[in-house]
Amino acid sequence: MMRFMASDRKYDREPGNGEAPTPSVRGLQVLIAEDEPVLARNLARLLERIGHTVETTDSGEAALAHVQAQRPDLILLDNRLPGLSGLETLQRLRAHDPSLLVIMMTAFATLDDAVTAMRLGAADFVRKPIGLAELELAVERVVQNDRLRQELRYYRGQLDGRGHGGLIGESEAMQQLRHTVERLRGVQRAKGGGPTILIVGETGTGKGLLARTLHQTGSRKGGPFIEVNCTAIPEALLESELFGHERGAFTDAHAAKPGLIEAAEGGTLFLDEIGHVSGAVQAKLLKVIEERTVRRLGSVRDRATDVWVLAATNRDLEGAVRKGEFREDLYHRLRVLEISVPPLRGRGDDVLELAEHFARVHASQYGVPVPRLGVAARAALQAYRWPGNIRELANIMERAVLLNDGGAIEPSDLAMLPPAPAATEFQVTFPPSGIVWADLEKSLIEQALAQAGGNQVRAAKLLGLSRDALRYRMEKHGIATGARRDEEQE
Repeated sequence: MMRFMASDRKYDREPGNGEAPTPSVRGLQVLIAEDEPVLARNLARLLERIGHTVETTDSGEAALAHVQAQRPDLILLDNRLPGLSGLETLQRLRAHDPSLLVIMMTAFATLDDAVTAMRLGAADFVRKPIGLAELELAVERVVQNDRLRQELRYYRGQLDGRGHGGLIGESEAMQQLRHTVERLRGVQRAKGGGPTILIVGETGTGKGLLARTLHQTGSRKGGPFIEVNCTAIPEALLESELFGHERGAFTDAHAAKPGLIEAAEGGTLFLDEIGHVSGAVQAKLLKVIEERTVRRLGSVRDRATDVWVLAATNRDLEGAVRKGEFREDLYHRLRVLEISVPPLRGRGDDVLELAEHFARVHASQYGVPVPRLGVAARAALQAYRWPGNIRELANIMERAVLLNDGGAIEPSDLAMLPPAPAATEFQVTFPPSGIVWADLEKSLIEQALAQAGGNQVRAAKLLGLSRDALRYRMEKHGIATGARRDEEQE
């Protein structure tokens, strides 16, 4: 077996190929299975020049033995070898490790050989002799495609509730949420997917994960899932990013570009933080939902589009509609079905299940033992209010895993935010005849004003209202609204 180590020397010129380009894939452990010593040596030198470490074998049996002892990143396998043929070797290699990347090489390529090799799991099929540029291109193409597949597997894994933790839990709220997802599994239209859904909930509760789960469990799971964070894209660019543009639509539009809505064709478009888009974008989104068409900036014609629209927000859209900050017609079109994601503080023992889940995830990520939750830590997790919800819990457990010395996780390892001052709890004994809400509200306002010495700003703070809201209620109940000078200065 010959071994070639990567060096720092610059590229040599290869006759007929010019200067070798700078590769974007470097540092691979490559095994060459080739029985012609001169060719094997030349291939090794070519790969060594572009930053890889290479070993060679001259038979299929030797290649199998090498792989069992040390897994390479990539194998160049000759189709015609003494003893085991290249195709037989490929079959055994893939049986040993289905994730192996194998490029088949042959000087006598036929269509049948190529089809058979690809069916058996070869990543590519090339003809000899192979120049530096062609070899580099084949290696880069195979490795980059494999990385894309790994990335796809990762994101598909996140669509599973186990991958992120958002749908983990046996609380009644989570059982109802999973039941809703299951009900929607078969509710799909021929065009446009299922009903438009508005997902509401506090920041960090897992609204994005729920949207991905709806996509993955529906009939459109084979199509694209395009997520758009409406607050992460500058408002001036959001319209172009969503709807695309034609060449010359604006100064820098040197070429036509499809938008993210077109990119979601046949799949799902998830509009996160929909409550913060401008009025102009709201009007165009309404057209997309109602007419199922999209028009690029600078275009004079509409394009039919087939996307399932999901949206999410932590904003009070109903209140935004009343203030004129969000279109009422779009609000009603978005909430054909509204799903509320519960906050973590209302999910009972789910917090412990999630904490243990994140402990396992982060321990695996950092290659450390999985710590257990101590009794005091479990109590602290259950007592905490979780203002940041699941996102906060994931970050806290990551820190706890990193700093754990092998013992149980204790409250001091969790570094949770100090609890907010507890609100006063009111106990009211209702008379048999009930109460008149207007009288109770008027009485509370008068008591707050009395305690604040008539200062409306201070009274509003005591009641948890804005001064404008307090003044509105004072006028409503006929309470004098004359402003004092000292409050005007606050």
